[in-house]
Amino acid sequence: MNIRNSSVLLIPLLIVGCATPPVAVPPPVAVQTPAPTAVVVTLSPTKLVETRYEVRGYRETANSSIRHEAHTVYRRTRVPVAASDDLGTVPRESYPPVSVSPLPASEELTAELATQKKITAELHAMQASIAETEHAMQAQYALLVRQGAEVLKVKGQLEAERSRLRSGPSVEITPSAPVAATAGKEELKW
Repeated sequence: MNIRNSSVLLIPLLIVGCATPPVAVPPPVAVQTPAPTAVVVTLSPTKLVETRYEVRGYRETANSSIRHEAHTVYRRTRVPVAASDDLGTVPRESYPPVSVSPLPASEELTAELATQKKITAELHAMQASIAETEHAMQAQYALLVRQGAEVLKVKGQLEAERSRLRSGPSVEITPSAPVAATAGKEELKW
C-alpha cells in the first residue's frame, strides 16, 4: 500500500474526527473526606485460656490417601480476667443434637399418644382373635374333610353290600326270637 492511498483514507477520518462536538466533561467535584475520628478502645485486662479439643481420625478430602490420626488440638483464647478459670469443654456426645432432642411434653400430645396406644392394643387383640378364629375354622374344615371321606367310604361299602345282596340267592330274614302273642291288641314297643 502506498502513501497516497493511505492519505486518502486518513484525511477523511481526521476531518470527521474533528467535526464531532466535544463531549462535556463534568467539572471536578471537591470531595471532603471526614476527619478521622479517634477510636477509643478501652482495654480491659485479659488473660489467655487454653482449651483442649479432641479430634478424631479423618482422611483429607483433597487426597483420600492421606489419613490423619486422632489427636488433641489446643486453642488459645483471650478472655477477660474476671472470667472463671473453669472454662473446660465437654464432649459433643454429652448433648444430643437439636434434630433428636425430645419435644416438650404437653397434655395434648400425651392424650394423643395414649389414644394411639389404646388403638394399637385393640388392633393387636383383634388380630389375635382373627388368628384364633382362623385356626378353629381350619380345624373344623379338616374335620369335615375327614368326615366326608369316611361318609364316601361307608357309602361305597353300602353300595357294595347292596350289589352283593341283589346278585346272590334271596334269603328271607326271620327273627331269631319268636314274638309272643299277647292277649290283647297292644302295640309293640321296641
